[in-house]
Amino acid sequence: MRVGTVARFAVLALVASLAVGFFSAETARADNLYARIQGAVTDPSGAALVGAKLTATNVGTNANWDTTTGSDGAYAFLNLPIGTYKISATQSGFRNFTATSIVLVLDQVYVLNIKMELGQVNDTVVVEVSNVQVQTVNTQLGTVISGDVIRDMPLNGRNWIQLQQLQPGVMSSSDRFGTNFATNGSQTQQNSYLINGQDSNDLPLNTPLIIPSPDAIAEFNLVTNTINPEYGRNSGAILNAVIRSGSNSFHGDAFDFYRDTFLNTKNFFQKTPAIFHQNQFGGTIGGPVWKDRTFFFFSYQGPSGERRCSGTAIGAALVSTERRRRLPAWRPAIRMFRRPRFLATVPRPAPFRAVHPALPERSTGRLSTITEIWSPTGCSARA
Repeated sequence: MRVGTVARFAVLALVASLAVGFFSAETARADNLYARIQGAVTDPSGAALVGAKLTATNVGTNANWDTTTGSDGAYAFLNLPIGTYKISATQSGFRNFTATSIVLVLDQVYVLNIKMELGQVNDTVVVEVSNVQVQTVNTQLGTVISGDVIRDMPLNGRNWIQLQQLQPGVMSSSDRFGTNFATNGSQTQQNSYLINGQDSNDLPLNTPLIIPSPDAIAEFNLVTNTINPEYGRNSGAILNAVIRSGSNSFHGDAFDFYRDTFLNTKNFFQKTPAIFHQNQFGGTIGGPVWKDRTFFFFSYQGPSGERRCSGTAIGAALVSTERRRRLPAWRPAIRMFRRPRFLATVPRPAPFRAVHPALPERSTGRLSTITEIWSPTGCSARA
């Protein structure tokens, strides 16, 4: 009994310690999910201002980050979520300074040097900054594709991974890994895919494991050369995507991308268009749970319901002419989905057509026609 009691207490203690550790642990922060703003604050003569107070404010969520300048007048805001910001600077004896319309993207280092002007504290100098800067602090070569571009581009199957080809040096796959792309001569299996800083690779094949809806992507950063050490692992490109977040205003959308056989045409060698059905639907919604503090974002994309039929015949059937005359005119149209009943099957000779000339039956002497049997496996369905 005593041994069993001690064992139960040990299990309870272990569970309690794990629970305390789980709820007290801080959320891990990946540098490649955030951006930063840095620079120096000086007076009109160019001398460094020590102890100037700066505040970075996210326009969408009203979240604030505070810092002060050091002995050399330098400052830095680290781990800022992507979005639009404004920077405010105050110092006794100088006019307030405000910089607006600062758009931060993934893994960006934005340099903002501030020159304070002498004057009353009640006066404010407002500057609308330019988001185009010469990159002097980051050696990585790549590009950022915004969410607006992702949603507006005509993507086949709504697969935004295809947008890798917008970057110079990226080529489409020539091997069996059709969802991957070769970057700067590397193999198609040498790319790395990150979603919100988490590895999203199918390790045995090194192909994308999870591809969220394009409407859920805020932006992605495609790094193709001189990759920073925090990525490592692969010699190809790094595709780093981040999911959209909620803000102080509600926003969302709904979509339905529909494709069907009657919208398609046939090629020169076909009598009718190949059967194809695809229906991709879903939507997103985001907004505040507790204004200025807590936000939510939800995205859903239903199964595509894709169905393709190649229309390959695998054999022929002997069907009596009398029975064929009783078949409705629309019956051949459903041969792609149901295996018709037949009297006998024979291998399909090469010169046979869909319906062949009447042939006499050996057993009864009645005339029959030879009709092709279409394979159900000629159609492929994908959720």
